[in-house]
Amino acid sequence: MTFLSSNDLNEIRHLFEQLSGDVRLIYFTQQESPLFIPGREECETCKDTHLLLEEIAGLSDKIHLEVHDFVAESELARQHRIDRIPALVMTADGVQGKVRYFGMPSGYEFSVLLGSLLDASLGKSALSEETVEALQGLDKDLHIQVFVTPT
Repeated sequence: MTFLSSNDLNEIRHLFEQLSGDVRLIYFTQQESPLFIPGREECETCKDTHLLLEEIAGLSDKIHLEVHDFVAESELARQHRIDRIPALVMTADGVQGKVRYFGMPSGYEFSVLLGSLLDASLGKSALSEETVEALQGLDKDLHIQVFVTPT
């Protein structure tokens, strides 16, 4: 099963020609269980998210997908501050901090994911110099959350 059409794959492959540095996609998912386990909620979008990320990673040798089990590797999940799934951590050499996505990056979020991949690879952001200077003046860590909805 593929999510992206051949035209979309070609467009994204062309877009990824701009990638300069490697980007790590650290994906947390849950193994599907053939059994009903009381108290365990199945992740409805984990499998589809995994397939989509594999498609994206397959378009460039600069994108490296790591897949981890949220339950079996709970300590690693905790280190990345992952508390729900599906979850994706994006990081790259020379990039300070990490970008985390919760949920399936589809619809409007898909273009944001592609833009974030480019920004991480190029080691740049869309922040103005004024904003960068103001952020450098902070004396403690900051936790910023952005919620996206088409409405």
